[in-house]
Amino acid sequence: MSLFVASGASLRRSILASASLIGLVVAAPVMAQAPAGSESEAIVITGSRIQLSPGMSTPVPVTAVQAAELKQMAPSTIVEGLSQLPQFYGNTTQTANSFFGSGSTGGLNLRGLGVNRTLVLLNGRRMISATAFGGVDISNFPEALISNVETVTGGASAAYGTDAVAGVTNFILNTKFEGLKVAGQWGQTTRDDGANYQVSATWGFKIGDRGHIILSAEKFEQQGIHSFAGRNWYQSWGTIADPSGILYIKPNVVSANASFDGIISAPVNSPLYGYAFNKDGSASKFTLASQGNVSYIAPVGTAPSRIIGGGATARQSIAGGGSGDDVGAGDLNTLQPDFERSSLFAYGDYEVADNLKLFAQFIRGRKTTSSYNAPRGLMTGAPTTITIFQDNAFLPDNIRQIMSSNNIASFQFNRVGNVADLGADYKIWDKTILNSATAGFDWNISNDGGMFDGWKIGGYYQYGFSKRTAYQNGLRVDRIYAAVDAVKNSNGQIVCRVSTVAAGAAAFPGCQPINLFGRGNASAGALDYVIGYDIGQTITTPLFFANGGFTGEQDSYVTEGPKINIMSMKQHIFELSVNGELFKGWGAGPVTVAFGGSYRKETLHQIVRDPGNKTSDHTLTAAGRTAFPCPTPAQATSYGLRGVPAGGDCANTVFTQFSKVSNIAGSISVKEAYGEMLIPLIAKTPLIEDLTLDVSARWAEYTGSGAIWAYKGGINWTVGAGLRLRGTYSRDVRAANLSERFDVTGGAATVNDPMFKDANNPNGPSVFITRVSGGNPAVKPELADTFTAGAIYQPEFFKGFSVSLDWYRIKIKDAIGQVGTQNVVNNCDAGQTQYCALVTRDPNTKALTLVGDVYVNINKSVVSGVDLETSYRTSLKLFGGGQESISGRAFASWLIERSETGAPTAANPNPATIDRAGQTGIEASTGTAYPYARFKLTSNLNYRNGPFSIFVQGRYISPGTNENNPAKTAPAAPTPGMSVISHNRVPAVYYVDLNFAYNFELGGKDLQVFLNVTNLLDKSPPVTPYWATFGNNAVQTNGGLFDLIGRRLVMGAKVSL
Repeated sequence: MSLFVASGASLRRSILASASLIGLVVAAPVMAQAPAGSESEAIVITGSRIQLSPGMSTPVPVTAVQAAELKQMAPSTIVEGLSQLPQFYGNTTQTANSFFGSGSTGGLNLRGLGVNRTLVLLNGRRMISATAFGGVDISNFPEALISNVETVTGGASAAYGTDAVAGVTNFILNTKFEGLKVAGQWGQTTRDDGANYQVSATWGFKIGDRGHIILSAEKFEQQGIHSFAGRNWYQSWGTIADPSGILYIKPNVVSANASFDGIISAPVNSPLYGYAFNKDGSASKFTLASQGNVSYIAPVGTAPSRIIGGGATARQSIAGGGSGDDVGAGDLNTLQPDFERSSLFAYGDYEVADNLKLFAQFIRGRKTTSSYNAPRGLMTGAPTTITIFQDNAFLPDNIRQIMSSNNIASFQFNRVGNVADLGADYKIWDKTILNSATAGFDWNISNDGGMFDGWKIGGYYQYGFSKRTAYQNGLRVDRIYAAVDAVKNSNGQIVCRVSTVAAGAAAFPGCQPINLFGRGNASAGALDYVIGYDIGQTITTPLFFANGGFTGEQDSYVTEGPKINIMSMKQHIFELSVNGELFKGWGAGPVTVAFGGSYRKETLHQIVRDPGNKTSDHTLTAAGRTAFPCPTPAQATSYGLRGVPAGGDCANTVFTQFSKVSNIAGSISVKEAYGEMLIPLIAKTPLIEDLTLDVSARWAEYTGSGAIWAYKGGINWTVGAGLRLRGTYSRDVRAANLSERFDVTGGAATVNDPMFKDANNPNGPSVFITRVSGGNPAVKPELADTFTAGAIYQPEFFKGFSVSLDWYRIKIKDAIGQVGTQNVVNNCDAGQTQYCALVTRDPNTKALTLVGDVYVNINKSVVSGVDLETSYRTSLKLFGGGQESISGRAFASWLIERSETGAPTAANPNPATIDRAGQTGIEASTGTAYPYARFKLTSNLNYRNGPFSIFVQGRYISPGTNENNPAKTAPAAPTPGMSVISHNRVPAVYYVDLNFAYNFELGGKDLQVFLNVTNLLDKSPPVTPYWATFGNNAVQTNGGLFDLIGRRLVMGAKVSL
């Protein structure tokens, strides 16, 4: 069957449920969050650096949510609670898988513009980034002390500097807490997996009349979910193209090119065509199911085929009685990683005088994650093309006989690792330690009614340190070719062929022959030889830095088994700010200002411990390496080594993701000065109760980028009768992060070489080359123009109700990105000499050997939409028994545009603009998952009656598409080979969550117990499959947008002592 949209009845139910909940919010329901502080206390609203007097406001749109409400939305972590707000698209949480060197982080992604364009603050101050890619890990914040979270949904670079292109999220701590509170909770899914627990303790106390100390500790641990078992949405869905190129979405799609036991890839006319291996290592014909119009196994050299049941011109399915393995159903596909975090927080302040307070703060966070990376031990083509020769000692007799009778010397062998052999240790895990220490002061200059009455000066120094150690196991491409070529020696023993040659035995000491036919037939010694590194070796080596060469630095270590990446980052921040009343103004109110300056320096130091390439020198050729994944033909002959594919990244010894992370080091610094002025223009006139102008500017000088300005202007107009209008324009900036400046990552790519194009091959032959993706220290900052306009209405006749509506548009130009490896080659061929510096060819043959793809300012992005927020609270007298109330709140976001214009290339100097708004699936043409729903709604009701409360939440995600590229969406007459979507639709989803809580006294102490149910209806995610070029189809749905885990429960208790 084909995948179709939700039925009309199902869609109507979702819309009606959503409409009903909105109706309840408007008809009976959450008071707009009032800022913390007393009536007379000045406050600072996120988005402005000015301390506001009571009753004052700014034109900046701010969404404020109490921490308690976020915990009701999602009890596991604060980041999951914030992920329920529709302004966020694709936050990274502890339920997300990690890739080598990144880890699962609590990263926030406003507007879907990226975590590197979303500035995160803690009490108005920056924190050190979690990785070189940018973005703060909020899982290190002390959740027990967070009072509320304010999000500015618009540019704020003039107030806070770089990274605030999409907006700012500020976590405000209760630094006045006194007492002792302890909390604990436990949860798991209703499928009895994914168990987790969290405990915390917080203690605040005074020291005399002037001092105050807070100590807090937290721990969270979660069991991973490493199988799709028990989740009915997984049915081995995949995409399949018919001969015209139309892509169909089908269940039970499996690979005919690779299996857990191995498949022979041979030409159609070969006697070996159609043979596959069984679990016991024997071989038989691949069984074709009865369904399907044409069932076949792709001949060698053709694109990977898929076998499906019925429908398109093609294949078969395992449900129809055919062969093949459902690779995605294995036990090593991570839905949710193993995750553990712990944090310590300490804060202290002391009033050394009535108007001078000193404070200090310390945060230490630690976390570990682990997940299994797919594909696992994949062998389906370059760079791991496995060749089996006729004299292989493990080859079944019937296959050897066929080869002997038909003079077949060898065949290509395709296979996927499984839990019994190569897949068992195909794992990525990392641990991260973060330390942050802050010391500062707050000085009220004068309270005597003089010239500087009310003026305040604040300053702080902050040091941050982050160290991530990432471990990566995987297939040793420097050993697998030697181990798989197993022969019998003169004594009849099965050995590696290289061991029969003196030079080979010296180059591959301890080689263990491996049997990959069938499942679980490889010896433990052979598996140890081809997975990971030899444990216990002492290595001392000079280090080669990809962006600086040999610097004299050395590293000494004892090998642990996996490849290890150690990324260390440091941050130093000095900031001084001044705030106060400039003069009394013109009768509309005082003119207030804020100004200050800061200095920030960030450094990156990354080393990779790879015993196969000790210096991590990505420039090494075959002649200079200590490992031999792809030696020269002369070397291969002298070693007795056969079947090694040409090309590839010879310095890479672990195949996981086929990415070689290099040693890199670098630093960036920025000097900044800013100023902001709030100018009341008119007050207390008809239709203008208050009209205020807010202007701000920031000058910054970045390393490698020079000086740049950010600025902002806004109008705040209180009309009267509860109506306020607001609007802003800002020029925002984002400087390149450490990765975009300094990263150098080696890998491999297949490109067409236009130097050798001809009439039969107009694009040039396809070649396999080494690719280096790198940073660019000279890349310029991004520039963004942001417009917002909105209204807030709090009617006097309807107490407790408020509604706000805000429109926004962010246009980013000179966006930092990469043009792509093929475009680098094409642009050089077209005469663009700046790209030729990134292309390396063999001096004799002119063959491509290496291509660099560095970050440059290349394209533009536009995002626009409308945000709606409503809230209401009222008291009730329905059931009695205590103070009774009902409240509600709704957050909605319409995405009007999310367009991207690519980089100009020689072949396409005027690239098309693609609008991704509404794209919620996994794009079949690229495999990219997009979270850009046209409409998202989160609404909730909270009923309280004395000690009892019930919280109900609904989350709606509108229908979307898999593919928004016009070139990929079903043209009238697709040509063969064109990949287009036959049914380009992703259905809507509606989730319901519940929270029950009860408060009572126990021994004179306040105690709360609660139960939370997430995804109450156990709603499955819509299937939006993508078939990658490798032999599995584990990617079934967009995990960055939809719930993959299903219904889960959390129960817990909180006590105040």
